[in-house]
Amino acid sequence: MSTPHETRPLPPAPWSGAGHTSDPGTAADDAAHRAASGSRPAVPTGGTGVREWGPWSARTLFFGGTDLVVDAALGTLWLTALVSLVTAGLASLAALVGVVLLVAAIYAVRGIEWVERRRTQAAFGLHLPAPHRRRSPRADGWRIPHQWWLDVSDAAFWTGLLHLLLTTVLGWVAVGALAGTGAAVALALAPLYAAESNPIWPSELVGTWPDWAVVLAGLTLALLGVLLLVLSVAAHRGLSRLLLRVDEAAELRRRAAEAAAARETAVRGARTERSRIERDLHDGVQPQLVSVAMNLSMAQRRIDHDPAGAKDLIGEAHATTKAAITELRRLARGFHPAVLEDRGLDAALSAVAAQSPVPVAVDVRVPRLAPETEAAVYFAVSEGLANVVKHSGADAASVRVGLEPDPAGATRVVARIADDGRGGAVVVPGGGLSGIADRIRSAGGHFFLDSPAGGPTELTVELPVTRGEGS
Repeated sequence: MSTPHETRPLPPAPWSGAGHTSDPGTAADDAAHRAASGSRPAVPTGGTGVREWGPWSARTLFFGGTDLVVDAALGTLWLTALVSLVTAGLASLAALVGVVLLVAAIYAVRGIEWVERRRTQAAFGLHLPAPHRRRSPRADGWRIPHQWWLDVSDAAFWTGLLHLLLTTVLGWVAVGALAGTGAAVALALAPLYAAESNPIWPSELVGTWPDWAVVLAGLTLALLGVLLLVLSVAAHRGLSRLLLRVDEAAELRRRAAEAAAARETAVRGARTERSRIERDLHDGVQPQLVSVAMNLSMAQRRIDHDPAGAKDLIGEAHATTKAAITELRRLARGFHPAVLEDRGLDAALSAVAAQSPVPVAVDVRVPRLAPETEAAVYFAVSEGLANVVKHSGADAASVRVGLEPDPAGATRVVARIADDGRGGAVVVPGGGLSGIADRIRSAGGHFFLDSPAGGPTELTVELPVTRGEGS
């Protein structure tokens, strides 16, 4: 068992309003002050915490133009690296090294898209949240290849790649526009320094044109260069809004589908849990209480003519009652043990491991979380260890619980239960693993099982982090 690991709680997000209270009187005074001063109230942004800059504002043109110049160099570098990875991967596909290179290219595109999304947000003040990453629902050995396929077939993957290609082209257009504008300004100023002795701008280049025509031509070309640069910035901003912004309707449909699936799994999990409770009460506590009633009935009939026998029966009933009470306490601890509420996951899971006949190493490195999250993790680990004891034939097992970042940048709690048993575990409807999967998915998490024949077996559950009050 590990020593409890102290983890500092995350600071509140700047847009969450943590630590601030709303005073209606103050809000009214602020509104009156704005009305008296003639200032306009802040434009709401739909709760995103980001105010978008205007498409023709000075900040948009300056930072967008700078970003395009960077895109020309950085985009060319990234595209060259991607083409090299894909070409080398296809050429060495027969040697299986190509699979590694192609997978590296997939995740290189995802990483580049992540960087470009944040650079574009900074350059244009746009709100471009990361799209939802589809996770493989498979729980067998094909889960990782299936996840590769989901990543490469996702629309966000190809729109991110298209954004990189188009912004690189626009970056070179912007570089050309800047170079052309500089040359045009030099042409407009040519009458001031053009001479036969000037090796950079000899007078022959100006020819027989009058000075005013040379100045007018230079200024016209400079204006065209500036216009091309402005249009490139506007095109960059428009393409970023089109290609990198998440489709709100599709996102709402996805969330509705997830909510429906979570509700279905919650109902199924509750039905399974109710069946388990009924089975435990019917097979455990009910026969004991029936035995108590029978012993007391027989003791009542014997108490007048056989006091010693009645005393023995009452003693048996007392012992059976104590056993029933112990069984009820065990069932109650299965719902939400007191040690979990008082001392957290480390102490609760260490207690579960101590009662296991299979040696279990426990490593818990999380702060206090919301009671619902802690209960879900506790249930998953307890049921997972119960399956290890019943079915795996393992000599040792381990439990690791910690915090990890997810692809969207948020934090999740990840619990892994591993054993060195025979493997071959499968999720059967109504079984223990199915109950874990239903409970975790109904809580908005993910369930993974890797159990090849011959072992080892690793069960992984992931849940979004919700901090408890004491964290």
